Amino acid sequence: MSECPTIQKCVYDPLAALMEYYASQKGIKKEKQERTGTVEERLKNRIIDGDRVGLHKDLDEGLKSYSALDVINKILLSGMKVVGELFGSGQMQLPFVLQSAEVMKAAVAYLEQFMDKAESTSKGTMVIATVKGDVHDIGKNLVDIILTNNGYRVVNLGIKCPVETMLHAVEEHSADALGMSGLLVKSTLIMKENLEVMNERSITIPVVLGGAALTRRYVEQDLRGVYGGYVSYANDAFDGLKFMEELAGAKARGETLVKTGEQSLPRLQEDEENEQIGFEAKIALSVKAQPQVIIKKIQPAQFIPTSPFWGTKVVDDISLDEVFQYINEVALFRGQWQVRKGKISVEEYQKLLEEKIYPEYESQKSKVKNKKLLQPKVVYGYFPCNSDGDDLIIYSSDVILNPAKRDEESPKTRGAEILRPPRRTQNDNFSLHEKLRFSFPRQSKDRNLCLSDFFAPVDSGKVDVVAFHMVTMGKVASEHSRQLFTSNNYKEYLYFHGLSVEATEALAELWHKKIREELNIHQKDSPEIKKLFSQQYQGSRYSFGYPACPSLEDHVKLFE
Repeated sequence: MSECPTIQKCVYDPLAALMEYYASQKGIKKEKQERTGTVEERLKNRIIDGDRVGLHKDLDEGLKSYSALDVINKILLSGMKVVGELFGSGQMQLPFVLQSAEVMKAAVAYLEQFMDKAESTSKGTMVIATVKGDVHDIGKNLVDIILTNNGYRVVNLGIKCPVETMLHAVEEHSADALGMSGLLVKSTLIMKENLEVMNERSITIPVVLGGAALTRRYVEQDLRGVYGGYVSYANDAFDGLKFMEELAGAKARGETLVKTGEQSLPRLQEDEENEQIGFEAKIALSVKAQPQVIIKKIQPAQFIPTSPFWGTKVVDDISLDEVFQYINEVALFRGQWQVRKGKISVEEYQKLLEEKIYPEYESQKSKVKNKKLLQPKVVYGYFPCNSDGDDLIIYSSDVILNPAKRDEESPKTRGAEILRPPRRTQNDNFSLHEKLRFSFPRQSKDRNLCLSDFFAPVDSGKVDVVAFHMVTMGKVASEHSRQLFTSNNYKEYLYFHGLSVEATEALAELWHKKIREELNIHQKDSPEIKKLFSQQYQGSRYSFGYPACPSLEDHVKLFE
């Protein structure tokens, strides 16, 4: 039998440089090969590969044949276009996209000295912001990075931005488009309100919307109907780039983007989106009335847990090693770092994780510990309560401080207001005074429940207990993340920001477990930490801004 030649598919390998690094760590010496080809090919491939070593030398050679502006527009941007195509086809992961963006940024910064002030590399301007009440900014900042390094100017207004601030910036900077981002479900309603305000003022600037709580169906079927201008949905940063490319193309032709009617997407497409992103992270809100559902009452609990204390404690001596045990690696790698399988094989994806992502993960954990970049702290406490319909009443009790309990206070806690637990019947000789109450919405389907249903009713003759906790990784983390972003250290920004977000979530998960232990309801906890992420325990943990408790204003009550 004759020997057949092997047919190989040429696929870009984003791991090349980093695999080379780890190979050297294992004692295998690999020499850096000098780039070959024309200067155009070398510069383009530097962008694609994220390689800035020797960049200035190649740029100087390119300037012998091209103006600085042409080097950017005709060579470097073509490299960024390939990066976008590789990302879109699943052949390049986000960290390597940002590495390419870093090289692009460095190249443009070097070329600016050879450009006249009148020359401009901007193909258009976008004002972008996270909407009022929402503090999540990673998605917005990724759009900023991708647009900025593809020839566009971005005016980034930051987080918790009112619509008035956005519109003022649009006018001040003569923006071509407005981008609104948000992660919380409440943010989708804020976006709708913003579009309605703009419509009332006859403002028709093209708008692009993005964020985890949005779906294409919600944007195209519901939000387009309330705005007279063009509205587009961006699932990721490159969708934002595509939007601006369409806008720039129409502008060059002397045209405007035309608003289209409501679109009906195939069911299959939305199912695919839910499978890829995660159903809980893609919540489509509907403006249509929901059918009435009969309320099915919850059976009263057989016993009410005994609170270990009443009031609050501050805990500020928490081991990062313990917190790291509760990090959800799937959420970190696929969600925050966006290292997803895409179209590569299972074997290739596993190799990527083992040879690049896990070493990076360990490196990041070591770095934040050594430099004290993450400083975990918790405020938590227990409060007497009762339900009253859809409301949860929080009491302030006039019971006295318990000196014995205070003496037993852990050295890791401070500022605790430790009180004797109130007795369990309303005939007991003490009084409860309503301090405040939370109102929760009911489910529009299923059992038509709300959170207050899980606590003893006010007319039950029993006083229940509710636990609250707030966690933080400290100001240093926020400042360091901001410094990485503003210094154009994009890949490191993605890694650190993602780790800090998931470490905060891990701290919340860890402390929820400690609360269950203190309430003595931890017997049903799974012994495997990973299974706790799928709520294999008694109880639930909720955050304001999500469907069960959507009111962000309730944070004020919580802080009280």
